Amino acid sequence: MRSLLAGLVAVAALLAGLPTDTHAAGALDRIVKDKTFRIGYIPSPPGAIKDPKSGEVAGYYVDTARAICDLMAVKAVFVEATWATFVAGLQSGQFDLSIAATFATIPRALAVDFTKPIHYLGYSAVVRKGDTRFKTLADIDRPGIKVAVVQGAVGHEYAKQNFKNAQLTVLSTSDLTAPFVEVSANRVDVGIEDAWATKRYSAQHPEVVDLFGDRPYNVLPIAWAVRKGEPELLQFMNTAVDYMLINGRLEQLASKYGPSGRFQLRPLFDPVGVGGGAAQAGPGNPGGH
Repeated sequence: MRSLLAGLVAVAALLAGLPTDTHAAGALDRIVKDKTFRIGYIPSPPGAIKDPKSGEVAGYYVDTARAICDLMAVKAVFVEATWATFVAGLQSGQFDLSIAATFATIPRALAVDFTKPIHYLGYSAVVRKGDTRFKTLADIDRPGIKVAVVQGAVGHEYAKQNFKNAQLTVLSTSDLTAPFVEVSANRVDVGIEDAWATKRYSAQHPEVVDLFGDRPYNVLPIAWAVRKGEPELLQFMNTAVDYMLINGRLEQLASKYGPSGRFQLRPLFDPVGVGGGAAQAGPGNPGGH
């Protein structure tokens, strides 16, 4: 009887246009009401940088999120996560938005909702200097070859799906340089991570080379994420991403951290119905990715 009564109350509230519980009001409403926006991040320069001594968080993703919160008149509260736990952090309500530099993939899109792309990024690999065994991805996927990846990262997902013969060394860490350290220490043959991290590490460590530096593979959109069932928050964040990209604000915030090495999305504002509106590949609009 109590269950029936509770159901009737919920139906009556729904018909009256009233929220049936606090979640029904939506995360965006709660954020505006409480004036607090809980934002998950993963330390990964230059987007998110955590000072090991003070614990202060910076980086151009962080600065962009703060700028959005300032325009919302709410306080940004940053919650640290890892590549293996950020989805659970969203789903459990530890934070409402993840600003980790997340590759938007089909499996991940089943668990979270992604914003519009912020930019695009591919993958590469490092091997020891002088190791001439590797020219292609197929050369990596051979018996006896040890490949290091970060647990939960897209490099790990790609390796599981495509490497059937190589031996994977899966590292439980949020440090994207960890696979490269394994190569430098001669514990594995190949270390895989995103093309920017690969380029940066190989430039600082002459004992390794960037295998696919001029032709990254598995190029994908990088996006932020919200948990499923929050369409108002997702729509708001899409508007915010457009605002920060199109008016150049994100680029301005990123400039003080140096070049990121990531492709940025740059819409071309062609007049409707004139000239076909076909975007051409160029420095700001790479094409073919």
